[in-house]
Amino acid sequence: MVESLWTYIEETEIPILKEWCLREGVPSKHVYDFEELSDPIKACVDKKEVSLERLGLAGQVDKTMAIFSLKQLGWSDKREVEHSGGADPVKIIYEVVDD
Repeated sequence: MVESLWTYIEETEIPILKEWCLREGVPSKHVYDFEELSDPIKACVDKKEVSLERLGLAGQVDKTMAIFSLKQLGWSDKREVEHSGGADPVKIIYEVVDD
């Protein structure tokens, strides 16, 4: 099973773990239970991420699908801004302008 996954990763431009599971008859919800698959699973995800980014930047894959897939791998297009402190930044700007 391990060798089969390594072969799939090498031979597939954008590897999809569930696709390999379907081919091998392994239920995808149980694939993470096999400790011996830990390294090839990580390699599969890494190759998928790199391939999607590279092919997306080159315009060789559907950008919407690439974005969707990368978000499933933890990517985000949200910008999170933390504000610490008690003062309201809008109020501070208003007070400076008002003086």
